[in-house]
Amino acid sequence: MTPALRKLRDLFDDMSADAPDNHGRIAQLERRIRSDTRRRAAGAALAGATVLTAAGIFIPTFLSPGPAVPPHETAAAVQPAAELPQRFTSGDGSAYRRLASATLKAQSKGEKKVSVTVPVSGKPLEVAALCPKGNPLEVARPRVVVNGEPSRNWFQQCMTREGMGMVQDPVSVPKGVKQVTITFDISCARKKGEPCPTRAFWQPADWPLAVYEYTPPARPVEPDPVEAFPSRLGTLKLAGQASGVWPRESSFALTVTSPGGYFRIEHRCTGDLVDRLSISYQIGDEPSRGEWTCNRHRALDETNAMLWSEKVPKGTKITISGKVRVQAGHPNRQVGWSVGVYESKIVKLAH
Repeated sequence: MTPALRKLRDLFDDMSADAPDNHGRIAQLERRIRSDTRRRAAGAALAGATVLTAAGIFIPTFLSPGPAVPPHETAAAVQPAAELPQRFTSGDGSAYRRLASATLKAQSKGEKKVSVTVPVSGKPLEVAALCPKGNPLEVARPRVVVNGEPSRNWFQQCMTREGMGMVQDPVSVPKGVKQVTITFDISCARKKGEPCPTRAFWQPADWPLAVYEYTPPARPVEPDPVEAFPSRLGTLKLAGQASGVWPRESSFALTVTSPGGYFRIEHRCTGDLVDRLSISYQIGDEPSRGEWTCNRHRALDETNAMLWSEKVPKGTKITISGKVRVQAGHPNRQVGWSVGVYESKIVKLAH
């Protein structure tokens, strides 16, 4: 395996670490590969939209071919001098109060972890970080450990773009405790028995970190409307869409008729908890396709497909259904969501 392939494989392992358990992923991937192979062999005109879907994740736009990052720009991740606020109010009116702060000085002092102990009042807890500068694919991100138990939080929002600022993740607190010790660890912090992948290319950075508790708004706050899906996306035509506001609407079902080809599925979301909303999809009688998280920075274009169906014969009616959930969401912190289904007709090329 070449160094480039090894690096990409480690990256995918990291990105899928927080995906829900799905023992059928390998079978799904094999079906996807066979389908893509048949599609290429048939000369399907899909506007160049090649997609790989596996492990409940998608390949984001930042993995698309583009200008190479010069080596001298990724040799060190420089942390901006900044401090996370003591208090702030989110867009939906949730009042945040900082309980503790620390800096993981992985670059300047070679630290591997740092811990803080905070009281538990019964209000929701969140961890926060300032994403460091540098190539987001190469900066070593800290894993969150609560009372010695590794959580799913790994500040994955920092992988979206360089220096995107403050990001937050929810923290699950054991029942009945008066305080918790939260550790931020870049060494690995996997659960017992789980291997730690080798990522020699990861670069250390200094991470400003904090733990907050927040008071949710007293009444449900309606999120902004979700941006409408375009009627066409390149050669694709919008076949159907469903919208709702979590937690009022947490499922959907769309029945569409195939023009003789494939269906492409996309979703968009609004609200302060966008990054915690995920949608699981089922296409017809196929097994569940796992969960896809909303990404407020992901562009909708011809080449950046999220999820494709298998080939569906012309005239066949098929139901695309899904369930919507928000990790550690509060009922008064509502999130708007919308699912769009595009149809792609196979065009026979002239000899």
